[in-house]
Amino acid sequence: VLNLFDSKVEQVVIDAKGETLQGIMAESIDMASEEKKPEAERKYPLFIFEGKEGKVYLMSVRGNGLWDKIWAFVALKDDFNTIIGTSFGHVGETPGLGAEIKDNPNFPRQFEGKQILNDQGDYVSVKVVKGGAKDPLHEVDGISGATITSTGVSEMMVRGLEVYLPYLQAQKK
Repeated sequence: VLNLFDSKVEQVVIDAKGETLQGIMAESIDMASEEKKPEAERKYPLFIFEGKEGKVYLMSVRGNGLWDKIWAFVALKDDFNTIIGTSFGHVGETPGLGAEIKDNPNFPRQFEGKQILNDQGDYVSVKVVKGGAKDPLHEVDGISGATITSTGVSEMMVRGLEVYLPYLQAQKK
């Protein structure tokens, strides 16, 4: 597994401005520790997988749930817009409610194929909507009874992915 990882995955670390930092491996970045630093001093890991269908950009985002921290890994296609997949985690969300972000495979599956940019190329991210998603490209259904966790996921996606935009936009050129 390590040989496959080393041969197929490029590790990049960016700063809060989206600029690449040299001499640091993405796997060494502890997002919980970074979150305690002032925003301007934070480092962000980015893993780039080279596959048969192109590159996949894997980003780490963190936010707040009802009781404690929540986080996700978000994989984008090399169009720098389309989400291929997500994986969520949490410290202590309520079982059967907020914990569904991790425990229910249908929740992260909703993000597949969603886009973080609108038709004009502006950043809009993907939002979790209570009462049913209406925008098929930029919204997913919230978790019934987990309003605060759902709101936390939305905020985490908006704020967390935005940090990576300058780096991703520079890759388009």
